[in-house]
Amino acid sequence: MSAACRLARFGYEVEVFEKLPRCGGRNNILEERGFKFDTGPSFVLMPDFFSEVFSYCQEDINDYLDLRTLEINYKIFFPDGDSLVVHKDPQKTIRELERIEPGSSRGFEAFIKETAEIYREVKPLLYRCFTLGDAFRPSSLKLIGKIRVFDTYWKLARRFFKSEKLCFAFTFEAMFMGVSPFDAPAFYSIITYADHMEKIRHPMGGMYQIPLALEKMAKKFGARFFYGQQITGLYKEKGLFVLNSAAGKTTATHTIINADYAYAQSELLKRRIPEYNYSCSVYLVYLGLKKKIKGLEHHNLFFSGDIKKNLREIFKEKAFPRDPSFYVHVPTVTDPSLAPEGKEILYLLIPVPNSKDFPDNFSACEKELKDTVFNKIKQVIGEELQPLIEIERRFYPQDFISRYNIKHAATFGLAHNLMQSAFLRPANFDRKLKNLYFVGASTQPGGGLPVVIAGSRIVADLINSRG
Repeated sequence: MSAACRLARFGYEVEVFEKLPRCGGRNNILEERGFKFDTGPSFVLMPDFFSEVFSYCQEDINDYLDLRTLEINYKIFFPDGDSLVVHKDPQKTIRELERIEPGSSRGFEAFIKETAEIYREVKPLLYRCFTLGDAFRPSSLKLIGKIRVFDTYWKLARRFFKSEKLCFAFTFEAMFMGVSPFDAPAFYSIITYADHMEKIRHPMGGMYQIPLALEKMAKKFGARFFYGQQITGLYKEKGLFVLNSAAGKTTATHTIINADYAYAQSELLKRRIPEYNYSCSVYLVYLGLKKKIKGLEHHNLFFSGDIKKNLREIFKEKAFPRDPSFYVHVPTVTDPSLAPEGKEILYLLIPVPNSKDFPDNFSACEKELKDTVFNKIKQVIGEELQPLIEIERRFYPQDFISRYNIKHAATFGLAHNLMQSAFLRPANFDRKLKNLYFVGASTQPGGGLPVVIAGSRIVADLINSRG
């Protein structure tokens, strides 16, 4: 959608074909009885990447979105009953850190300084498409040391914090990129830097306002959208791309694929794909509650009693997590408009193995998993969740395959490990078919809304420069 905005703004005739009945893909919405559940991403990080797509199109983001900065970024609940509140105000966060690990304020300041330097080096790269050959240029070789390519996210944090509590508190973002902090390269610490220094925002009206804003802007410049029209095949004939759908054939001079990269290569282009390493999947539960609750913030993270074991189960052993870490989104803390008056929304996200080499045994394990999660939440809010539930909807790993065509139900696409990052991540252009391009979480520069939006600029600039 971001690519459509950019290209339509500069005079291209743009048509967008979408499998689902409305815009947004995974960034979608479920509405029922006054509850509005965002079904995908749950927060805005790195807001300048969002502003950039509007300024690129010579528009003002404030005419489309009302982004509110949260006073409390998130709250982490540790298994020993302790908690850590990360505030918009870093001085308040420092007081929290000192309570958990005396002297850690110095580590925090050094960590922020280190990650700020990495961020300054990495940010410009997020708007460039690289090939493997670029890795051997002198400038790239010099960059490798600056951005800690051969360190892991965990190893970087360990340099600055003594307690494992804080090390996990400063690396948990890796899990929500679909990879273990013990495997993610240290340069992904820019996410933690952005958490703490660029703050977290919420679009009033919910995250679904973002695709609606992009759709509105694209239509303003003449882009046309065709919903409920899944593309089932793609090939080139007489210099034009031919796209097959149930509605017939469509031709185009240029094609941008936003479908899951592995799915697109194997199913749309009928190619044999490498043995990629895939991210984890997630199990989602959407709850509409009959009343407001206390004790939870807008964003909450509950750590497993044995985080290392939990990470091994998900990423190494491909086993069902018995004591999971999980995320709880309560957007009605900030935005009451998302639920009927006096009521609440809880969105639960539990990382689980992807479906590759993992049996789909949710029917046998789901109750145990939910009971574990509900009991941990009960300890915080002081009451049972089950009697409060007015609406409950669930989304399983298999649903990512059937609804979104995600290979192996890998929610976050290709894993963000060293061998699938930067130069080694799939490029934004096809090496065999001229004028075929790729955007999305599994291509360069990577996953997450701001980074995916940056990828749309890479493609738009490539098309503009190549003609």
